[in-house]
Amino acid sequence: MVKYSCEKCGKEFTQKGHYTKHTTKKNPCVFESKIEEMIEKVVAKKINEIKTSEVILNEEIPENIFKNIKFIDLFCGIGSFHYSFKKLGWDCVMSCDIDKAVKETYKSNYGILPLGDITEIEPKNITNYDILCAGFPCQPFSQCGQHKGFDDKRGTLFFNIMKFVDYHKPKVIILENVMGLLNHDGGKTFEKIKCDIETSNYSITYKVIKCSDYGLPQMRKRLIIVGVRNDTELINHIDKLLDLDEYKKETTLTELLGKNFEKKIAYTIRCGGKNSHIDDKHNWDGYMVDGKEYRLTKEDCLKIQGFSSDFKLCGNNKDQWKQLGNTIPTIFTEIIGLNLKKYL
Repeated sequence: MVKYSCEKCGKEFTQKGHYTKHTTKKNPCVFESKIEEMIEKVVAKKINEIKTSEVILNEEIPENIFKNIKFIDLFCGIGSFHYSFKKLGWDCVMSCDIDKAVKETYKSNYGILPLGDITEIEPKNITNYDILCAGFPCQPFSQCGQHKGFDDKRGTLFFNIMKFVDYHKPKVIILENVMGLLNHDGGKTFEKIKCDIETSNYSITYKVIKCSDYGLPQMRKRLIIVGVRNDTELINHIDKLLDLDEYKKETTLTELLGKNFEKKIAYTIRCGGKNSHIDDKHNWDGYMVDGKEYRLTKEDCLKIQGFSSDFKLCGNNKDQWKQLGNTIPTIFTEIIGLNLKKYL
C-alpha cells in the first residue's frame, strides 16, 4: 500500500486526500524536533520558576519589609501628629483626648474617634505600635500657667504616658511641651522626666524649635523630646533625629495670608487674650494691614498653624478658638516625621 509522508513532521497517510488536507491546512505543521525543542523550553522555564520560589521562601525576609509604621496619638488635640504622619503613610492605631469638641474635630478630619480620659485607658487593650506621640498638657509648666508642675494634676499626666511606654516598648517616643519645662523648678522637673524615660531603656535627644525658622510665620516655640529604645538600630542615628537645618525656610505673614501685614511674623496664637487692644501686651490677634487694624480670623489661624483651609473645626466658636490656640503647629510634626523616616 502506498504511503504518503509529510516532509515536515514525518506523519504518514494511506490516503492521498488525507495527506493533501494535512499539507494544505491553515496552521501548517512543524518539525517534530522543533516541537520537542519548544516543549523542553517550557518545561525548563517552569522548573526554574519552582526553584526560584523555593529560594525566596527559604531566604530570611527582613522583619519590617511588609510592615507599615504605626503610632498612637496621646492628648491628641486636633491631631497635628496625625495630620503630618498620615502624609507619610503611617497609621494611627489609637488617639485620646478628654475634650468633647476636640474629639469631634478629630473624627471629622481623620475618621477616628479618640478615646477619652487617659487615666482610664488600659495599655493592654491597645494594639502594638512603633511610635508614641504625646503633646501632654503644658499649662503646669508654661508662662501662662501657675508653674505648679507635678503639683498640678495635669502635670502628673506625664506618668500616664509612661504606663504605655513600659507596656508596649515602642521604638520611638515623641513628646511636645513648652520650653519652660526645661527650667521648671530649677530643671528638676525635666530631669525627672528624662530619668523616667531613660530608666525604661531609652535614650533621649531634645531641642527647642521655632515656627518661623521652618516656613510658618509665627513666634511659637516648643520643646521637642525624642526617645529611642536602646536595643533598636535607630539608636545609632539619635543625634541626627533633631538635626532639622535642611527644613529651614523663611515666610512672612504677607506671603502666607496674601494681605499687606506690617509685621512679618505672627505672635504666638493663644487661647486667651483675644481682642485685646492692639498695643496691649496680651494682644496676639491684632495687626496693622494697609494702615488699618486687622484681626486674625479662624481661617488665618488655621494657615498659621499649618492646617489646610478645608480642615474642619467642630464645637462652638469658643471651642474652635481654643483648639487653634492649643494645637501643635503642623510644621513641627511634619519635619520631625520626615527626618525620622530617613532612619526607620
